[in-house]
Amino acid sequence: MTSRVPASTLPLSYPEHVRQLLEIEIVEGRLAAGERVSEDQLARRLGVSRTPVREAMRVLEGHGLIVRRRGKGTYVAGATSTAEARALYLLRAPLESFLAAQAAETITGDELEELERLSAAFRVAVAEADAGLPRLIEADSTLHWCIYDAARSDLVSVVRSYWGRLLRELYTRVYLEGPPEHFADQHDEIVAALRERDADGARSAMERHIVDGWEVVRASFEAADDANGP
Repeated sequence: MTSRVPASTLPLSYPEHVRQLLEIEIVEGRLAAGERVSEDQLARRLGVSRTPVREAMRVLEGHGLIVRRRGKGTYVAGATSTAEARALYLLRAPLESFLAAQAAETITGDELEELERLSAAFRVAVAEADAGLPRLIEADSTLHWCIYDAARSDLVSVVRSYWGRLLRELYTRVYLEGPPEHFADQHDEIVAALRERDADGARSAMERHIVDGWEVVRASFEAADDANGP
């Protein structure tokens, strides 16, 4: 099936359209880990010039989803190992918890209102997961980024550097196994702390959320290892 960038349906630039389409294909595995990707082929398939594809690929490289190998070409980043996933979550817990605490002090009324809307939207997406996993992933990701952007910290660039790779792991090791209904409750706890301007509460709630996420991911790795045998 050929995906094409809609010409006038979204108020985003062509590179952002292309980035979103390619990110979804990578996260869902339609562009497989280790697969070589060609700017020319992608441009033809998506019905755009090479320029937005090149810009989108540069962003995806920064997000850890694309790797460029000198003299060999451009590839989808390889599969994440158990050790790499553990290291990622060891980084996530203190960093994203810190950003949540910062957000408790800097979030605006409009941002808080938007965050509450996103939390409700995630709960609906969980309840209607059969309608499409991409919607669920987008709802989860958008909610987290509303918090991190509200922190107004330069450290968000570190989160961006691994976010795409994280989404791929969440898709394959969490969302495909079933809707994470308890994630909705954890989101509500984070939002409640932010509403109260409770920095310590926001930090603790975010840390619990991420640690719980790691337990789900770890269990998926262990189940895969058991299925593959010794």
